Amino acid sequence: MTSNRPSRAPLLAALLGILLCVAGCPDDNNNDWSPAFDAEELGWFLSAWGPSEDHLYTVGGTPTVGVMMEKVGGTWTEVDLGQRVPLLNWVYGFGEDDVTVVGREGTVLHFDGSTWELQETPTDEDLWGVWGTSPTNLWAVGGRGRAEGQATVLRYDGNAWTAVDLPDLERPNVFAFFKVWGTAADNVIIVGQRGVVLRWNGSELVEELAGASDDLVSVWGTGPDNIVAVGGRGTGLVSRFDGTSWETTSLAPLPGLNGVWLHNDQTIHAAGAVGTLLTIDAATMEATQSYASTDLD
Repeated sequence: MTSNRPSRAPLLAALLGILLCVAGCPDDNNNDWSPAFDAEELGWFLSAWGPSEDHLYTVGGTPTVGVMMEKVGGTWTEVDLGQRVPLLNWVYGFGEDDVTVVGREGTVLHFDGSTWELQETPTDEDLWGVWGTSPTNLWAVGGRGRAEGQATVLRYDGNAWTAVDLPDLERPNVFAFFKVWGTAADNVIIVGQRGVVLRWNGSELVEELAGASDDLVSVWGTGPDNIVAVGGRGTGLVSRFDGTSWETTSLAPLPGLNGVWLHNDQTIHAAGAVGTLLTIDAATMEATQSYASTDLD
């Protein structure tokens, strides 16, 4: 790997691209992790998504060169994007012929089933997350996290990306948003620097206080009454929304977390610094570690 490593804040879910749980982890207690492919010469991989279990994408690279790997059946190969792009941070889609990837310097790539197209965006800020309810309602979030005016929220209507006006925030010094996820067109959650949480209610973005003061780096859920954000710097944080309010729990002494996923209401799966892989009981916030042969974030 090169030494030009980005800061930990934007590294989000680095383990997702280089580790897979054997057989898709159908059992919440399955600790059988193994490398998906050798990423030593490629950089970091930050996100994985696919239209099916046998067809997956993972994206990443180095700060200056974005890389995408594709799994078809059981084989991973590098994707020819047809152009040079910087580090790619997140991938999301709606099917084989509709995949969107975001990355550094305002990069957005879209796949229509045959060609990867670089889409125009109104920003050169780094983009860390993308999610949507349909091909005509996508959200992307980002920001370099260093100065006023860098925090970025974009929206795509099927024709163009436009910047979304941000509310005046009660939480100070928020210069980046890291992830976006939602349950409906009028219920979209954005998390970011210094524990900020924004919710799109269908007409405007509204700040919500989750009780976190450290960065919230990733968000996922199973429905409007079960949404989980994770983050932290020195120690891991879990913020959970139960449909009424947010509650934040410190997982000290466990390290900071940067990836989260749920497939039921009872169990939270999280990844973080120094190879941390956790299953967390959603009711008690008791965390159980599983282990992989890596010490990467």
